[in-house]
Amino acid sequence: MDSTRTKAQNSVTEGEINEVVEVRRPVVLGLFATGIVPAGQPRSPPNVPQPIEIDTSSHFATDREENDRDELIKWARSVSQSLRFAIIVRRSDSGEKRKAQLVLECERSGKYVPAKKKLKSDTSGTRKCECPFRLRGYYNKATKLWRLTVVNGMHNHELDKGLEGHLVAGRLKPQEKDFMDEMTRNAVAPKNILSTLKERDPENKTSAKQVYNARHRYRVKMRASMTEMQHLCKKLDDNKYYYKYRTVVENGVEHLQDIFFAHPRSITLLNSFHTVLMMDSTYKTSKYKMPLFEIVGYTSTEKTFNVAFAWLSNEKEDNFIWALQQLRCLLRRETNLPKVILTDRDLALMNAIPAVFPEAAALVCRFHVKKNVRTKAAELVKVRDGEKVKAADMRERVCLAFEDVLDSSTEAEYTENVMAFRKLCERWPKFVRYVEETILDTDKEKLVSAWVDKYMHMGNNTTNRAESAHGVLKSYLTDGLGDLVKGWESIHRMLGNQFTQVQTEFGQNMSVYGHTYRKKTLYSTLMFKVSRRAMRYIHTESKRVEFTGMDSMKCGCLMRTNYGLPCACLIAKKLHHNRPIRLDEVYKHWKIICFQDEEVGGDVEDDYACTAEWQAIQERLRTADVSMKNEIRDQLRKIAYPTTTDVEPPTTNVKSKGAKKKKVVRGTRSTSRDKSRWEHVEEYFTETQASQSSKPSPSIPSHSRPSSSQPTASNPMPTVSEAPLTVSNPLPLTSSSKIFGINHMPKFMHPFIEDIINVDGDGYCGYRAVALAQRGNEDDFELIRCNMSRELRLNKDMYVAIFGCEERYQYICDALLPPPRTRQRTSIRNSVAPMDKWFTLPDMGHIVATILDRVVVQLSILQNGPCETFFPLRSIPSPNPSSRVICLGALPDHYVLVKLKVGCPIPKSNKSWKQYCAKQSLGWEDSFIAAQHRFEEMMSTENVVPIQIVGAGSRETPLVID
Repeated sequence: MDSTRTKAQNSVTEGEINEVVEVRRPVVLGLFATGIVPAGQPRSPPNVPQPIEIDTSSHFATDREENDRDELIKWARSVSQSLRFAIIVRRSDSGEKRKAQLVLECERSGKYVPAKKKLKSDTSGTRKCECPFRLRGYYNKATKLWRLTVVNGMHNHELDKGLEGHLVAGRLKPQEKDFMDEMTRNAVAPKNILSTLKERDPENKTSAKQVYNARHRYRVKMRASMTEMQHLCKKLDDNKYYYKYRTVVENGVEHLQDIFFAHPRSITLLNSFHTVLMMDSTYKTSKYKMPLFEIVGYTSTEKTFNVAFAWLSNEKEDNFIWALQQLRCLLRRETNLPKVILTDRDLALMNAIPAVFPEAAALVCRFHVKKNVRTKAAELVKVRDGEKVKAADMRERVCLAFEDVLDSSTEAEYTENVMAFRKLCERWPKFVRYVEETILDTDKEKLVSAWVDKYMHMGNNTTNRAESAHGVLKSYLTDGLGDLVKGWESIHRMLGNQFTQVQTEFGQNMSVYGHTYRKKTLYSTLMFKVSRRAMRYIHTESKRVEFTGMDSMKCGCLMRTNYGLPCACLIAKKLHHNRPIRLDEVYKHWKIICFQDEEVGGDVEDDYACTAEWQAIQERLRTADVSMKNEIRDQLRKIAYPTTTDVEPPTTNVKSKGAKKKKVVRGTRSTSRDKSRWEHVEEYFTETQASQSSKPSPSIPSHSRPSSSQPTASNPMPTVSEAPLTVSNPLPLTSSSKIFGINHMPKFMHPFIEDIINVDGDGYCGYRAVALAQRGNEDDFELIRCNMSRELRLNKDMYVAIFGCEERYQYICDALLPPPRTRQRTSIRNSVAPMDKWFTLPDMGHIVATILDRVVVQLSILQNGPCETFFPLRSIPSPNPSSRVICLGALPDHYVLVKLKVGCPIPKSNKSWKQYCAKQSLGWEDSFIAAQHRFEEMMSTENVVPIQIVGAGSRETPLVID
């Protein structure tokens, strides 16, 4: 018997013995606690995994007793965490109604029961492995103490080296939950919450997923069973907002159409500072794509504040009239109506203002008008070849002449400046017609200083304050995909900080004594009675006294007319008689330097008790029929219980006016606005752009140049500053072109193009366009480059044959490697790619099509490169190949992503693909034969036919052409 066992042991080779030791070693060495020893196990054959048995009984065998059951659980969990496993509470009861009991098990206990239905994800799994570990707690009624015993201290699995990823170990403690709720209310990012938890407790094992889950549970708890509109109404009602909404019925369901709301302190500020208001709409604030209409004003300290907000279903005249009517309801007295209202050149809003505020002067933002004129000048003001003046200089002269027209101080000066403008622009009648018909003839009273300066606009001739308010609000919005409640919460947080800033400015004006005004009779009655900003205006105006004296003609009195403050001629009289400026000579706007309490007129009981109205309602209820009684009851319930509303949010994304918007890539969460038309024009008509050697400006991206040949030292590719930009063939920025870059695609393909999406022009634009099409995020371009590089290395022989030589293969390989780091260039993401790293076709088209298993199409006009199609080199065609097309548009020195309609024509196949593709891949081209024939037929009709030379004629023998 012993000899047989010895022979069997000797038959095991030395390598097999080492394998057995390696199998057992993690069981012993993987335990990071003393006293844990694997139980004795019989030796099994080396190819069979040995069962794992780890005994931890000694660590839980204790006489410890606790008054509280939770303290006993806490102790057991602390011991288990030191041993690197987690404990769950299987059963627990305090003994008040049933028998006191406590059962603790390993988190991997229990048997997995397969689901009857197919799981949504194939990557899911289970932790259960029938671990036998179990502890039981007993309650002694005599001593009223809890003690713990070990039922089974064995584990049938290896213990982990760390507890990260174990859900039980990462559970939030009660104080951490309170901290999480507080941070969630204040819109702190999850990553910042997690890092703060780790800093507070270095032993914290919470994961990012658990943070997101805790935030979600908190929001669900806050909303409870309320709908979105009920939750919003509760928030508005709890914080005493003034709000009103109107609805529309669709398919028998009442949906929200527009909603208007204002903070009570904003209403107080509005009734104090109502002289000048600015209005504008912003976008990307909620998942419903409703424009957020913002109304802003500014205080005596020139601090901007938000008056009210309105989510509108559309930007039509009716929507604006309704919102402005709600704004008028916030004004307590008719004398508080605004004197000046500033907007951009929104025709619907401009028409709505006179309908609600007929006494107010509706002015138009000069900034937007100037930008529109510059945009039109960039398109229409051109210079003939051979002229000495540059096109950019001529456009600048034209724009300055237009600004002189706007700055005309008198009507006579306006006439002279208009005549000078017409004479300068007589070569471009379309541009002159645009300026006169759309601006001067219709809005000169709202723009030109000769008319605008008749109103008390207090120096405001643009809507920049409203635009700035948009930017502040966007900094509080984490994304543009939230519901209305999330948008309101961001607005509420912003308003809280805004009121603090306004009050701080008021406090400084009431406590700080300006050294400039001390011991001067002129300002003696104004100190701490008017704002320091008004004092500064008066001091600046006093410096004009030496020039104007007491002559009102020289003074112009604009300070008194536009600001409501003493002008230079009045100040000269005060200085001559050594008299101070009286308070009644300063407009009331500048004398308010605190939050004024609401003024209540008359008896409160008489004004707000509504006794007569309530008696009339009761009488109506007694005499009305059943249907009218139900209607009155429903209306009263809406007033008494606003949180019980049955109104639903908007059903679909509303349509905002303007040009066709770009299709948003799925997953886009940005709240930043889309580029305006003038920004696109400035981008493509700028003659001095940044060099490739420096990082491009965020607003003017640089462009990489698509090329199908290797650049050489003797014939280098042009940089951005050297790239030709001809005015004769600009990018499609005219009013008829609605899609970016459409004019750089063949004209016959325009009906088949759904959209063109621009990417960052940092030299990696080709890779970015591919990443955007494949992964929905252009910033994943580095992963695309890595996969392309791997494909080249694994299939070197095939690509050397396709490229024609080893040198070209090596060039493409080097192009996919990251550029060398220098002091100025620290990483790929914040640098501009050098020329040898740019995306090149046709060589890289084969690689992209093969690694992504998709059809790659290059589309462009002939000047920018050929139109070609690249199919995968090795794969079998997919069941629906028409849906797997990636189209790259080749613009001058730039690549973009082109969204093509399914089944549209595509160019012919690349010749190298036909020669080197595998047999099973030939079916790719068969699926697109008809589409390629259609493309060739349309291309032949678009190409320009050269003029044929049929001979030369003379006076004696003229040439006759039929």
